[in-house]
Amino acid sequence: MKKIILTSCLLFGLALAFNTTSYAQESSDVKIGGGIAYGTEAEAIGVQIGAKYAFTPEISGAADFTYFFPDVIDWWEINANGHYHFYAEEGTRVYGLAGLNYATLSYDMGSLGSASDSEVGLNIGGGAEFAMDFADIYTELKYVLGSTDQLGISAGLRFGI
Repeated sequence: MKKIILTSCLLFGLALAFNTTSYAQESSDVKIGGGIAYGTEAEAIGVQIGAKYAFTPEISGAADFTYFFPDVIDWWEINANGHYHFYAEEGTRVYGLAGLNYATLSYDMGSLGSASDSEVGLNIGGGAEFAMDFADIYTELKYVLGSTDQLGISAGLRFGI
């Protein structure tokens, strides 16, 4: 957990230090990308892929798929979130987010067989994007309200298409 937080802070600092592109020069409303994630309930690191669409300069929608790598269970989730950008200046955007989470957990119980469970929850959190010459670096912190009650931390790259 400490390594994930340290890595996120390092990416945040690097993005601020080497930022050279302004959002005013943005050529695409659609962005796709991926990154890494950590879930506190899954207690595991995962990979994330997703897309984001800017409806207006202040409002965007995003969807992502995350697969976690825990030791005992298979855990994946799909998120659909709305973003409200309340700060956008000099290639940096900070936003609040809210949306839906669908998580599936599968357990292998050896000779007893296997079991699975699906949960629906509500996401609440925030994030930031930092424009670079080649892509946007993003970081997000969100909490899933529901049966999974998971805090998620993610960071990665989004490319305009």
